[in-house]
Amino acid sequence: MATTIDRITLEELQADASREEAIAPELRIIEYQNERIVRSAFPYSYQAPDAMLAELRQRYRLDEVIASGQTEFDQVLLLREWVHTRWKHGWTRVPEPRNALEILAAVEQGKDFNCGYFAVTLMQCLLSLGFVARNLSICKPESDWMSADEGNIGHSIVEFWSHQFHKWILLDPDLNVHYERDGIPLSVLEIHTAWVTRRWDEVSMVTGPTPFRVTDKVESGAATTFMNQDNQDAEFQIFGWHDVGDYYSHVVLPMRNTQHSSNEHNESLEWIDSWTPPRIIAYNKPNGSHFTSNRDDLYWSIDQVQINLEADRAAWERRKALLTVTLDHSMPNLERLLVRLDAEEWRETTPEFIWRLRPGKNQVMAKGVNKFGREGHVSRILLRYNP
Repeated sequence: MATTIDRITLEELQADASREEAIAPELRIIEYQNERIVRSAFPYSYQAPDAMLAELRQRYRLDEVIASGQTEFDQVLLLREWVHTRWKHGWTRVPEPRNALEILAAVEQGKDFNCGYFAVTLMQCLLSLGFVARNLSICKPESDWMSADEGNIGHSIVEFWSHQFHKWILLDPDLNVHYERDGIPLSVLEIHTAWVTRRWDEVSMVTGPTPFRVTDKVESGAATTFMNQDNQDAEFQIFGWHDVGDYYSHVVLPMRNTQHSSNEHNESLEWIDSWTPPRIIAYNKPNGSHFTSNRDDLYWSIDQVQINLEADRAAWERRKALLTVTLDHSMPNLERLLVRLDAEEWRETTPEFIWRLRPGKNQVMAKGVNKFGREGHVSRILLRYNP
């Protein structure tokens, strides 16, 4: 944070204190768990709490679905398994459900849907529980000049922000899988990079208890033109036999997870790199996506609070042990900020407040709570003040 006429950053204060002509007593940071917030250059629209999500959570008792999970990731895998077992992969198209409630209601009437509906349902179930989740599209290299009616060339999946692993993690509710390297779950971009750089042997596909299943029904008027019973069987034998790494050749992120509540925009962001140049044509149509090769544009910080400390120069010259604490955050649907000073209890705070130091060790901790009641990461600074 830049120095003003009246303020000096803590880093500058420490530099001053290290010189013989120090203007302040000794002040040293001795522990620092306070990551920089990463932001995308492209705006993203987050779904706010609404009646549909509340009903989804309550009607299907989603808290009970995940209750036995010992960790956050265990809970999410239980939810993925639950969504995966609601129906088999199929091709119902008409009428088209608009949200997870309508999809699940249609499933209860015997309908089966494709990967896009699995992804929407899992994403909205995650959102209803307070997780940050988003749907993405991936597709094979030949998707430029092939439409979806000509073959199974694309796939829809989900990423969620994991507090446990402090990263975005891929979930595929249709195949009921995720991917790991050295025991760590991977993001979509990590999977893409492993595929295009020919390091796929380092990646393991981890399958849930119930494997990929395909319906034995092809509804009249509901299937794509290519999807008769014979080539449905052929397509999904191929799809189910390998770990579908080639589908991660192209990665496209819709820049919103508000699909069920708003039609405000349909902007999307497509990843490009040395192995994946921009596509002018996608699915035999002009490609309307924005492009980026900056990882931060796809993988920004979530549910994080960054603590910034400043000292008033005049106050420190008078040996007043006061710091201004400013909290920045990256929590969608933030409800409140919480702070804990030294051994005090957590309490609600404003984004800026004055912290009076005492001799010895001083600690500040901060976190956010979203409107679903889910807490974010804890940031922490421990410093020593010797007057």
